[in-house]
Amino acid sequence: MGTALKFTSRELRLIREMERRLIGVRTFADIYKAIEDVMLLVCKSEHLAVGFSHVDNSPGLEWEAPTVKPLLQGYSLWAPRCFVYQYTLSQPNRAARDGVMLQGVPLERTETFDHSLRAGLKLRHVLATLLFKTRSKFLGGLAMYRESASEFTLRDELLLQSFIPSINEAVDTVQAFEAERFRGDLLSALSREPWAGMVLNTLGRRVEETGTARDVVNRWFTPKELSHDVPEAWVSFVKWLSSLDGVPPPDQRTLERPRGHDTLKVTFKPSTVLRPGCTLYEVRIVEELHWMREEWARKLSPKQIEVADLLNKGASDEDIAHELNLSLHTAKDHTKEIYRRTGADGRLDLVTRGKRS
Repeated sequence: MGTALKFTSRELRLIREMERRLIGVRTFADIYKAIEDVMLLVCKSEHLAVGFSHVDNSPGLEWEAPTVKPLLQGYSLWAPRCFVYQYTLSQPNRAARDGVMLQGVPLERTETFDHSLRAGLKLRHVLATLLFKTRSKFLGGLAMYRESASEFTLRDELLLQSFIPSINEAVDTVQAFEAERFRGDLLSALSREPWAGMVLNTLGRRVEETGTARDVVNRWFTPKELSHDVPEAWVSFVKWLSSLDGVPPPDQRTLERPRGHDTLKVTFKPSTVLRPGCTLYEVRIVEELHWMREEWARKLSPKQIEVADLLNKGASDEDIAHELNLSLHTAKDHTKEIYRRTGADGRLDLVTRGKRS
């Protein structure tokens, strides 16, 4: 379809320059700059917007759209009612003009037009496409707008259509590069902390984790308690945090899960790694494991555990009696019973052989 188009020498020069620039792109801004001259000058468009899916797979798009940014702020909230989004989603990688998308309905009657007016624009015509690498891999979207009465032509539509493969390839390359750099930044941030860690997006989906985090999760949660390999309780908590205005204090950002004498403490904080449009949470995972081996601890009563804890800290019988408000005789009885139940030969044997390995 694109080969049937006849270009002027000026158009050919711009097209070849665009193709040359797309080969070496490394950022989304590079992609926008590479196609800007062709889309605005060859298609005689007044506005260009290129959106890219976020590297953390969160909803919405990261936009390069200098002249129409006010229109696209919060676009994800009303996109399902936008005729451009509705049509292009049903026709991925197909360029379409508003006349084709609206089937005779004036653009001025659409919610999209109302949003453009509120944004200080008066968009009368649009030529757009949604970009997919495969049907399941969404890359982003591209739209050109005119405020003049002149409609986009079939030639404009065919021109954009002919560029979609090379634009898709460039977007896919940059997104792979950004994702790898983003992953490296996240792992670098996590590696600086002496704890198992995970990074979640606002939907509670795992973006990255340290190697030990998976082992901890598997020890504390059953498969039925997980959603996409993340504990359901953490997913719900991150969604709640994301709904707040501001960040609550640290003591309100910690979840505890007791199990026997052990406790799993999980603390959430905004990620130190920032990307446009990405709100991420670093999850600090700490196992507070009781010092005593589990098979010994199970043989002791709660009071005897308290006594054993003090023995482990080096407390004397007198110290134990004072700390737990017991008589000296009762404290000694507890100590003897602990040795009997565990089979320990005495205080030293208890705190050495009894330690969790």
